[in-house]
Amino acid sequence: MASTYLTLTNEVLNRMNEVELTSSNFSSARGFQIQCKNAVNDAMLYINQREFGWPFNYSEGTKTLVAGTTRYTIPATAKHVDYDTFRISKDASLSTDGGALRKMDYKEYVDKYIGQEDDATVMGEVPSFIIRTPDNNYALYPYPDAAYELKFEYFINTTVLSAAADVPVIPEQFSTVIVDGATAYAYQYRGEKEQYLLNMDRFENGITYMQSQLLTKDDYVRSYMLTRTRGSSGYIRVS
Repeated sequence: MASTYLTLTNEVLNRMNEVELTSSNFSSARGFQIQCKNAVNDAMLYINQREFGWPFNYSEGTKTLVAGTTRYTIPATAKHVDYDTFRISKDASLSTDGGALRKMDYKEYVDKYIGQEDDATVMGEVPSFIIRTPDNNYALYPYPDAAYELKFEYFINTTVLSAAADVPVIPEQFSTVIVDGATAYAYQYRGEKEQYLLNMDRFENGITYMQSQLLTKDDYVRSYMLTRTRGSSGYIRVS
């Protein structure tokens, strides 16, 4: 059973020798109980700040383009967008084979192509380039002349838990890491420095373990061995 905001908070309260909350009084928590609720969110925020590329924060975006529109906004939940992943979907009804978009520097776009946004004589077509704009959104060149489907990949921002039944995006097997961090923050709120440092050390070790499990695995090993054969002339050939 997945840990919820309620169960995580109660684990922290148990460690602090405080009275547990229930689903009925969770929203009306008082005093130190509120601090323990806050500590759970603080711990998850810290975990997410340590790595922007946690696999559990990965998401795929889809945008239906608007004919004649050049500029678009990234999803509100996006923390980091991978501009190498932008592509147009294949669509027989729009006579497009789709494919990946190439990246273009914004200054180059302004210097050479920004006139497409103002010149009514410029004709749109299937976009070939993706441009990251200064406001951290994106533009397309050429601008689309039909409702093509654009796909891309990104990492989301931390979602703050609020309801008792809310479930964190951090996988269940790492719930103890959340609790260790929340316990550390709870001791910090109380001003118990020694206990704070002890639990913070456990928290940091837990994050290191998460990194080793989720971020450093190799999918395969590539061989760079060179094959040597001896030719008729006696020389060794490398292939």
